[in-house]
Amino acid sequence: MQKKNIIFHFLIFLLLTPAAVQAQIRYSLTTDISAMRNFDGKQPFTVPGQSVGLQWHPDKRYSLYSYFTYHGHGRYLNNLQANAKQPSTQPQVINFANRSEMRLHHLSVGVKKWLNGSFRNTEQLTLYLTGGFGLIMGKAFNTFNVAVDTSLYTIQDNIVSGSGDFKRLSLDLSAGLEYPMGYAFFIFSEARVMIPTTSYPSNYLLKNNNAPFLGSLNIGVRIIFNDDQEE
Repeated sequence: MQKKNIIFHFLIFLLLTPAAVQAQIRYSLTTDISAMRNFDGKQPFTVPGQSVGLQWHPDKRYSLYSYFTYHGHGRYLNNLQANAKQPSTQPQVINFANRSEMRLHHLSVGVKKWLNGSFRNTEQLTLYLTGGFGLIMGKAFNTFNVAVDTSLYTIQDNIVSGSGDFKRLSLDLSAGLEYPMGYAFFIFSEARVMIPTTSYPSNYLLKNNNAPFLGSLNIGVRIIFNDDQEE
């Protein structure tokens, strides 16, 4: 329910903010599809995703951006051990498989710099960089293939069965290129990396430090609105 509220308020934000600023500043709406990879090592997966975003253009070479991304469910399998707490417990070691699933949403805000041309360039391929901060909102699910009595055994990495939410602040960086398809309409391709900057423990993740460490390739469209002013 909390994630649905976040999505709802972000969409309202996208709809209302342009109306509030259209007399003062130009803006663009963006949407894209992506393939995202988790590179943290113990929880690898690749999933599709989609972003919706808003960009403000107070200057030809600099823009402010915000976007919200939601992804498919990432699934991964790990072989784990449970070690007996007492020497009298038999067996001393239990080997088992853990099937996991991770669901992620990502909200980011930051600055976009056009390296050549500008946000409204209509004649050539343009290159850009972005940098900002984000919030990764996730939920992890673990399913053990055998029942493990945690009163008798200590499970590797302190993993627990079941599901739980987690959040991470992130440093978001990207590089991309954009090509004009017609007046106020552009297509773009972008490589993003989302580096977690917080790592508070979650018993539902096999790794907490620098996890999830996310990267994605995105392809999308951008449409400029309120672009009736002269350069």
